[in-house]
Amino acid sequence: MANIATSYKIIGPFSPREFGNLSTLTTAINTAAGTLGDAGDTNELIDSVSIKILGNIFIKLTWVVT
Repeated sequence: MANIATSYKIIGPFSPREFGNLSTLTTAINTAAGTLGDAGDTNELIDSVSIKILGNIFIKLTWVVT
């Protein structure tokens, strides 16, 4: 069986107010995610999970590292 290496990054916080304007939210998420460290052309995002803490939203991104 092949081993799959993964990496992750937690971005945020995003306030509930930011979710009212999807254009602004998309820009904020893209800016926060930036480049996914060791992810490259042959790697892919495999999971995203939203986590709510005290009303703010954080997003955990997980991707495959080859």
